[in-house]
Amino acid sequence: MARLGNPLVYDLLVVADTLAMQGGRKDLRKASMRRAVSSAYYAVFHALCFVCASQLVGWNKANDLLEPVYRMLDHGSVKNRLIGKEAAAMTPSILEIGARFKNLQEARHEADYRTPALEVSHDRTLLQIAEAREVIDLIESLPPEDRLKLAILLVTKAR
Repeated sequence: MARLGNPLVYDLLVVADTLAMQGGRKDLRKASMRRAVSSAYYAVFHALCFVCASQLVGWNKANDLLEPVYRMLDHGSVKNRLIGKEAAAMTPSILEIGARFKNLQEARHEADYRTPALEVSHDRTLLQIAEAREVIDLIESLPPEDRLKLAILLVTKAR
């Protein structure tokens, strides 16, 4: 992974791994796996926030300039922009990021909002964490011009 500089992304992946490996009571394991899925999704979301802030402002700028751009992404809008027709006109990698982001977001919604009766699987949790890592790798492997296009796509309105 060619780390672009947001330690929170990698820390969230470590949290997801740690939670997925929790033992103990069955209900505690279930809660840990649900939180692991959520943490993996948020690692990807923060990778996208980082791309926007670093490409459009510059990560070396003062926080008061950086934070408004870092925080401007909305979960639903990001998904819609990444799977929309404008993304389809970009590189295949951005479309793949979009499809996988959508899957991870749906898994996060289930993990965070479904009733305690939600069936969880350790294997599925590990696959979702792995998918988050792969999406982050895709984001980080984009050429600089494509990262800029991605940032513009995510912060602008569809026309």
